[in-house]
Amino acid sequence: MADLRQIAFYGKGGIGKSTTSQNTLAALADLGQKILIVGCDPKADSTRLILHAKAQDTILSLAADAGSVEDLELED
Repeated sequence: MADLRQIAFYGKGGIGKSTTSQNTLAALADLGQKILIVGCDPKADSTRLILHAKAQDTILSLAADAGSVEDLELED
């Protein structure tokens, strides 16, 4: 874990955070780095781009199905 690096992109809406993060992550993956992206956008822009628009469950949709976010487990 000593080699773990964290990068965060923050700012107001519409400034290119999702695009910047996707390009950065794609470049790191091309260099053979293992990456993890955690997107907090309810529209799932961050993960939608990296998964080539493949539909995925969002925390909001899982919480709605479960009843509340408190009813979710990490495995969900």
